[in-house]
Amino acid sequence: MPNRILTAARIVMILAIAPAAYGCRTAATVGAGAAAGAAAATTVNQNAEATIAAPIATVDTRARGVLRSMGMTLVEVEAEDNGTEREFEGRSGDNVAHVKLVADGTSTRVAVSYRRGRVDYSREEAQRILARIQQAR
Repeated sequence: MPNRILTAARIVMILAIAPAAYGCRTAATVGAGAAAGAAAATTVNQNAEATIAAPIATVDTRARGVLRSMGMTLVEVEAEDNGTEREFEGRSGDNVAHVKLVADGTSTRVAVSYRRGRVDYSREEAQRILARIQQAR
């Protein structure tokens, strides 16, 4: 019986976190950690988001440059929908920055998340990275 209660608690925790996973794979990592019995983290939205008035190719170059300047190595790079949606992760030790770019006409929507370790998300660091992407030329 105690195992059923614990399992039910994990399911409830995952369902509570699931809405945050929409649009960002890193939130899914939190749900996976909760399912595995790791310490639970609740984040409503760990992303820093903005629309940048530049084409996706320009913003992509800026974002990659910012992550590299932080000493991060790009480990996952994906492009979908003929390159109008791009996602990549930069890693340095236990630090992970996840960037999602979506072309929106002549502008680009940008979402950045940042975490230390498995579930320690830092919205402040994500906002700093986003600001650097916005300022990069």
